[in-house]
This record gives sequence, C-alpha cells and structure tokens, in this order.
Amino acid sequence: MAIQDLLTSTVIAALVAGFVAFRSSERKLQIENVTQERAKWREKIRANALLVHLAAVSHQPAKLDELHLIFQLLLNPFDEEDKLILQTIKDLRNVGNPKPRLPEFSGRIAFLLKHDWERAKHEAKPWFLALRAPKRKAYT
Repeated sequence: MAIQDLLTSTVIAALVAGFVAFRSSERKLQIENVTQERAKWREKIRANALLVHLAAVSHQPAKLDELHLIFQLLLNPFDEEDKLILQTIKDLRNVGNPKPRLPEFSGRIAFLLKHDWERAKHEAKPWFLALRAPKRKAYT
C-alpha cells in the first residue's frame, strides 16, 4: 500500500507541477505579446497626436478629418474620455484659432497614454500582487 500511496502522490505532484509550468509559460507569452502590441499602439497615438497638432496649427481641416478617423479607429468607442478626445479634434477643426484648444488635446492624450502605461504595468504583475486595476483619471 505504501508504494501505491507514493506513486499516487508522485503523479499528483507531477500533474500540479505540469499545470503550474503550463500556466506560467502561457501567462508569460500573453504578457509579452500584449505588452508589445500596446507599445505599438501608444507609439501610433503619439505619432498621430503630433500630426493633429501640425494640422491644427497649419489650418488643414481635411487633414484633421482624416486624423479624426484614425483616432476613431484607435480609441475605445465606449469610453467617455476617448469620446472627448475625438470631440476635441472636431473642435480643433471648427474653431477659427485652434491654438487655445491644443493644450487640452495634448493633455487628454497624455492622460490616455499614462493610463495605458499604468494598465500595462498592472497586467504584468503577478496575480497575487495585482490587487486593483488602475482607474483612468479624467482630464479636467
């Protein structure tokens, strides 16, 4: 009976170790892939934000329309702060002097990027340290 107990406990230990190893490697791959894609997304946001700034300063409404569409495809259509970024781009197109609105646009983009960075750091933490997901702060 002692050999059966030993074999049973060995099999259970091997199954648990295999499951832990599988879960660990799966999580590592997920974190690496998601982190890389998020880094690319943040870079697209930065590059397009610069283009919005340049188009607004040089009074190019057609370019602002194009950039509005790009941001519409990159941002979350259900998030209120993201909707306000899109509204700010529309406002930059429709006002005579967009320069007073540019700090609002860059501020909203900065808040978006900071939130995404905090989210990426949170997701990379081990599950037992990741207590609360970071909440996005509203631009005021």
